[in-house]
Amino acid sequence: MKGTLSLFALSLVCVGFAFDGSTETVKPIELAIQKDTDMTNHGWISGFLQEQYFSSDKGGTNSGFFRNRRTRVAYNYMGDEKTMARLSIEFAAGANHSTAQVRDAFVQYKPGTFKASSGPTFTFGAQSIPVGYENMTSTPNIMWSERSTYHDAFFNSEASKGVLFQNGDANTFWYVGMFDSLTIGDPEQSDSSTKGEVLPVYGIRAKMGAFEGGLSGMYGNRPAYSAGAINLARTDRRFAYADLRYHPNGSKLDVRGEYMIGKDRIPLAAVAAANKVKGALVNAEYKLNSEDTVIGRWEMFDHNSDALHQTQTLYGVGAAKDVNKFMRVSLWADWNKVPTNSPSTQSYKQLTFRVQFKF
Repeated sequence: MKGTLSLFALSLVCVGFAFDGSTETVKPIELAIQKDTDMTNHGWISGFLQEQYFSSDKGGTNSGFFRNRRTRVAYNYMGDEKTMARLSIEFAAGANHSTAQVRDAFVQYKPGTFKASSGPTFTFGAQSIPVGYENMTSTPNIMWSERSTYHDAFFNSEASKGVLFQNGDANTFWYVGMFDSLTIGDPEQSDSSTKGEVLPVYGIRAKMGAFEGGLSGMYGNRPAYSAGAINLARTDRRFAYADLRYHPNGSKLDVRGEYMIGKDRIPLAAVAAANKVKGALVNAEYKLNSEDTVIGRWEMFDHNSDALHQTQTLYGVGAAKDVNKFMRVSLWADWNKVPTNSPSTQSYKQLTFRVQFKF
C-alpha cells in the first residue's frame, strides 16, 4: 500500500505528455470543430478503425487472435452557428466485437456560437459521462491499448444518456449534469424491467503552465436488476476522481496520474452488494521524434477496499508510430496480477498489436 501511494504521489510531481499536440485538452464533451467560415447547414463524416492482434497466456482464454477492436463512424451536422448534432455508431460492440451500437446521439447548443472560444454550452442526449480524464478523452487520443481496468469494470462503453451544462474555455471550465446511472453498454440495460435511476455529475478542470488537472464525481444509485436466478438489489453508485498532468510546452515528456474512490457493484457480479472501491493509474509517454513515442503504464484496482488481498495491478510498456496524420501503429505488453482469480490465472501477460486509422 505504501508503494502504491508513493508511486502515485511521484506521478503527481512529474505528471504529463501530449502526442505531437494531437492529444486534445480533456473536455466533458467534444465540441464541434468547424473551420469553414460558413457554419450553417453543414454536415461531415468522421470516425476511426482499430484493427489488432491480441495474445495472452492467461488460462482459459484464447492464446492469440485477430479482432476488429473498434469501428466507429459519426455524422456531424451544423444547423447554424449555435446548434449542432452528432450521431455515432460503433460497429464492433459486444463480446465478439461484431455488434452495432449507438454511442453518441446528442444535440448541442452554444448561445455564444461555436466560433467563440469560451462561454456556456448545453448538450442533451447520449454522450460520454464526464468523470475521470480517460472517460472524457476520445478513444483515438488515448495512447494505451485500453482504458483503465476500473474504468472498464464500471463504465462499459463510456457513454450514457442525459443533459450537461458546461461553462468556461478550453483551459478552465466547470460543468454539471444529470445522467442515467447506467452506461449504454451496461449489461443491466438489456432487461426492460430494470428501473431507471438518474444521478448528478459534476466537475471542474484547470490548466496553469505545465500543469493541468481536474476533479469530478457522480453520486446516485445503481438500479435493482432481476433476471432468472440473478436478483440484485438497488445499491449505491458513487465515484470521485482527481487527476493531474505535467507537460511543459514543447516537452517530449507527458505524464498523467489519476486516483479514484467510490462505491458500486460490478455489473451482474455474483456479489449483489456494493463495495467500496479505489483505483489509480500513471501513464507516462516520451516522444522520441515527430513520429515515435514510447509509453509506460501502471494501474491498480481494488474492487473491495474493505477486504485484504483484493488489489489487482498492471505494469506495461508500449511504443507507437504515427505513419502519417491518418494512421498509427502501436505495440503494447503488460503484466497483470489479480489475487482474486483462480491460482492458474492470478498472474498473466498480454501482448497487443494495433493498426489505427482516423478519418
